[in-house]
Amino acid sequence: MHLEGHHEDNGWLRSTFTLTNRVSWEMMLQAVYAAFEYFADITIFVDDQSIKLESRADVLSIPEARSIGIAGESVVVKEPMIIIFYNQVHFINLRIRCGNDDLRDLDYEGFNKIVCPIVDAIELAMYQEPVPAPVKEDATEETDEGGEEKEFEETGEKAASPTDDAEQTEDAGNGEQTVDIGDGKQVEAPGDSEPEEGAAESAQEDQAAEASSVEPPIPPPPAAEPQDSTTPSDAPTPAAEPPIPLPPSEASAPPIPAPAPRKRSEFRCN
Repeated sequence: MHLEGHHEDNGWLRSTFTLTNRVSWEMMLQAVYAAFEYFADITIFVDDQSIKLESRADVLSIPEARSIGIAGESVVVKEPMIIIFYNQVHFINLRIRCGNDDLRDLDYEGFNKIVCPIVDAIELAMYQEPVPAPVKEDATEETDEGGEEKEFEETGEKAASPTDDAEQTEDAGNGEQTVDIGDGKQVEAPGDSEPEEGAAESAQEDQAAEASSVEPPIPPPPAAEPQDSTTPSDAPTPAAEPPIPLPPSEASAPPIPAPAPRKRSEFRCN
């Protein structure tokens, strides 16, 4: 938006901004919806009359009227501020209460630097879909539920933890070995395991079976007979190839006869 000018009037800085393009009533409602981010203790005015809304989303369903305004505490300037949109008009009015001398003494450039970013963001919101406001209550409830689940898991782990006299059972082949950690005693339960001698004999039999199942190594191929570096005398010598005949020479061209001498004419002009 473009700042047309500002001036002080009864403790308020009054200013007018021109919109880049003319907008519809629905686009103005989207701008008011987006302006909620820059206000606290908000009050909505329609045709200079305040209305009550149950939620922020109700702004988007306000019936068309001559004007709509939003007022409240500015979160940027920290002073009361009012923005009024006019239907079928391409400008808005903005008012800020002069709570200190710094605001009262602002020139055109200083006032524009403070307020223009706010009104530009509101104008851009006219051309965008309204962004729903985050719900803080749902986030708090999810946090509480997560804490309760965490406590329940910790309680379940403590209840399922073993006592000091825990027992460890290991499965060793066909037998079982039970160790009592708490009393420091080790008890081996008899099982169907074989004695040490039987285990040694079975190991030897396994080795013998493996040795018998191994295939014999494949013998290497016979070495090739060495060849003499010298050529035997009985080997036939290759026949010599006949020489390639040369092409016939071309006959020389006959000599070009010399031109006959021309006889000089004795005719003279007087």
